[in-house]
Amino acid sequence: MGREVELKIPLTESEYDFIFRVLHKKERVAELEFVDGECGRIIKSDEYYSRYASKEESRAAGEPEVIRIRGEMRDGAEQFFFCMKRKSVVNGIEMNREDETFVSNPGVIRDVLELAGYHKFFEKKKDVFSAFLRFADGKPPVFHAELELLGGLRYFEVEVTDCGIGADEASAALERFVMIFGLDPARRDGRSAMEILGAKWK
Repeated sequence: MGREVELKIPLTESEYDFIFRVLHKKERVAELEFVDGECGRIIKSDEYYSRYASKEESRAAGEPEVIRIRGEMRDGAEQFFFCMKRKSVVNGIEMNREDETFVSNPGVIRDVLELAGYHKFFEKKKDVFSAFLRFADGKPPVFHAELELLGGLRYFEVEVTDCGIGADEASAALERFVMIFGLDPARRDGRSAMEILGAKWK
């Protein structure tokens, strides 16, 4: 089980290009340093499942907000993960409890979900550049920064996971982090991908 605190901001084309250059080390930001190597590209393909006919029914029944199979394509190799996530949004910042595990055969998970009465109601694909950074003083937390293309829209999504600091401190650190890139934390978008894309529950 992991706790994550997450902030997502929509970007203009010029903001996207600037962050792209920073993550690929073509432009330096003095206040930050990289952790764990280089920026990597990931294609994320997500399938979302529910036993209910609408989000309202799902919430009323106490179903986790996310029941998901994710495929991640990196360097020509694909891996799959099964995830359950309970989400809460406070002032546009997600504070989540996430349980995720690697799966070698996603077809087995699909079969189990179908037998248990679940149906796939939404799919999404994201093209992501991913890197880990921290403040130059080396103090926690470590930030997982993702520059995303989602349905033609540009986003900068940054999260911290279990890092030995409280949720309020993590939220403040996230805001400071995005401000280093010249972004206003008040532009945060707390909507789900489904809401952003205007998709309907199927």
